[in-house]
Amino acid sequence: MCNETHRGLRVSRSHKVLTIEDLQSGRLTAELRARETSKCGYHNELNKFYCDTCHRVICLHCVVTAHKDHQYVEIEKAAERERAKIKAKLPTVKNTADLHEKWIKELQSIKNDWPLQVQRTEEQIEKQAEAIIEAVQKVKSEKISQLRAMNAAREKQMEAAMEAAEMDLASAMSCVQFTDNVLEYGSPAEVMSVAGELTARMEQTADEKIAKRAELTNDFMNLTFDPPDGDPEPEVSKLIGGIKQTRTSFTSTLLSVEINVEKGTQHGSPTLLKTVGQEGRGDGQFYYPTSVAVTTDGDIVVADHDNRRLQFLDKDGSFKKKVELEFEPGCVVALTNGELLVTGDEHKIHVLDKQGRESRVIQVTGAAEKDKNTEDIAFDSLGRIIVTIGYQVLVLSFNGDNILKFGDKGQGQQKLSFYLHVTVNSSNQIIVSDCGNHNLKIFDPTGRHLFTCGSRGSGLGQLTCPYCVITDGEDNIIVADCSNHRVSVFSRDGTFIRHVLTRKEHGLNYPFGLTLTHDGHLVVSDNHSINIFKV
Repeated sequence: MCNETHRGLRVSRSHKVLTIEDLQSGRLTAELRARETSKCGYHNELNKFYCDTCHRVICLHCVVTAHKDHQYVEIEKAAERERAKIKAKLPTVKNTADLHEKWIKELQSIKNDWPLQVQRTEEQIEKQAEAIIEAVQKVKSEKISQLRAMNAAREKQMEAAMEAAEMDLASAMSCVQFTDNVLEYGSPAEVMSVAGELTARMEQTADEKIAKRAELTNDFMNLTFDPPDGDPEPEVSKLIGGIKQTRTSFTSTLLSVEINVEKGTQHGSPTLLKTVGQEGRGDGQFYYPTSVAVTTDGDIVVADHDNRRLQFLDKDGSFKKKVELEFEPGCVVALTNGELLVTGDEHKIHVLDKQGRESRVIQVTGAAEKDKNTEDIAFDSLGRIIVTIGYQVLVLSFNGDNILKFGDKGQGQQKLSFYLHVTVNSSNQIIVSDCGNHNLKIFDPTGRHLFTCGSRGSGLGQLTCPYCVITDGEDNIIVADCSNHRVSVFSRDGTFIRHVLTRKEHGLNYPFGLTLTHDGHLVVSDNHSINIFKV
């Protein structure tokens, strides 16, 4: 039916219709290639020309009629020209096809590996849970054994006390009985002969009874069980650990395909959204802003050091309020519960609530340098507070109890100097920005040194007096390279990536504080202003 219709149309009347079997057999391939050209559907003449204006093949009759004012060439030359264009593009398409094939293989590999990852992670969770259960059972057995030992000692104590009490009772009853007999049946001479001895015995019996009661009062204690406060489930969850997803690295990429467009840089240059403040004492003015943080509500908190206050800005940088302090704040960090931790007052950490009111003060003990203030501070997912004092890093519980401290004074890959700034990554590794040694040092959660990156200088990957350090969502390390007037980025393994902000391109002048907002903007405090960048 379709074949008859095709033959009935004027435009396709001269076409040759082939069967699928003919095409699959390849018998007509040579014939198709040998054909010079097709015939014009209007004039039934051979199409010997190609109209560049209309982009179609035409016959000689078409040239002198409908296409007489158009640009046209002989069909052989047009075909040769197009073959050259197609041939030039074919390798790129083949390369693209190869890359897509590799990409599919990698995706398939990732797809196949995913169930194994799920199984392995589940086994790790089971193993960790079993270890915790085993530890709980061990502690349970120890506590019950302790309780039973206390019970056995108490039973012996009670038996001895009961035996002594019964003996005392018998002695007292004997004294009473003898006294009654003397009083009732004794003659005056007999009463007088035993009066002194009897009185002494009665007083001794009464004194011993009082002494025994006092002794028992001191020896016997009540038994209670004192479990920790709060729901144990969050603490158990921390012990189990978290499930983390990391980006998959691919060996091939479609980005290697050559595209006929102007190539850009690997990362776009950050855009300055707003600069807030200037040197001064007024609202929204700053004098040595050493640290910035972002609250759970998205406000920017600035440690306005020389003005002895905190200033709160909204996410756009507009002034909201200030909190006056009695000391020069060194660093401020915002917790997920809305509280703020502020350093700079001797060996103290001031805890402020959401409104900026002081709720408590944590006294840091055990620091070697007594004349140094608490400097920088961070908070990890284990609920620990990490604070620096002098050349030491101290790790505290949320209540302020010492967990560990580390840091040897001096120069070298593992030694620390002065003005230490600190942050943590998603693995709770402790990253120290060592201003005096001009490098970054990374420690595991127990304080064991892992590696050091950076060296003194102004070249790529070098630092001069690095100040604040933070990490982003991929655990890249972002550091305020203060005396080089720039902000640099290193990978989590310490490899230098790039200078994200510089003095020449972005006007930085001694950057101190760094933080990332909830929408991914980078906030930098430098000299006497606050800068908000879109990165």
